[in-house]
Amino acid sequence: MTDPQMTGEIERRLASLRNRFPDRFTEPQWEEIREDLEQLVQAAATLRQRALDNADEPDFTFVP
Repeated sequence: MTDPQMTGEIERRLASLRNRFPDRFTEPQWEEIREDLEQLVQAAATLRQRALDNADEPDFTFVP
């Protein structure tokens, strides 16, 4: 992950989690969480690249 904006977002989210749950995870677990955040931020960036128009409908229809 070389994009500084993505790295900054990951660091902010990780800092927020560490602040909220300071003693819940071990360092190896925090490293796994960081890797998960990297994947989530990358997936979000990929989704943002797809432009949607206001008229674009969902891929599925919800029927209760």
